[in-house]
Amino acid sequence: MFRKILLAYDGSETAKNALTKAIELKETFKDAILEAVLVFQIASLVVNDAMVAGTALVQEDLYEAAETVIDEARKRISHLPFTAATLLDGGPPAKVILDYAEEQKFDLIIAGSRGLGTFKELLLGSVSYEIVQHAKIPVMVVK
Repeated sequence: MFRKILLAYDGSETAKNALTKAIELKETFKDAILEAVLVFQIASLVVNDAMVAGTALVQEDLYEAAETVIDEARKRISHLPFTAATLLDGGPPAKVILDYAEEQKFDLIIAGSRGLGTFKELLLGSVSYEIVQHAKIPVMVVK
């Protein structure tokens, strides 16, 4: 049924639940490809009309933290064939994930129902909500 499954992963509890569900699906569809992705966010601060990026040291620390998070997913899926875990360049996470899914011709996206930071979610809308609203392929949202 599914040939290419994309998991949006950020290390949150619901993302870990989504990873568990993705593994179950991968075990059901043995020949399917499963790829977990994390969108690396560049630290920046907007002041009036200017955007100030974090220092190189801050960016490096954030990148290493993102690598640690995606490594968690990589370890959990490493025993399965046709799997990968990828750190994607920054940008709005939902857009980056949707663009990647379309470019790589995935046929299912799995995401946790709520990521890191509920305050940000209230202001900007959750990544999973944005994915559901704009995806051209099926989306499974896991609690």
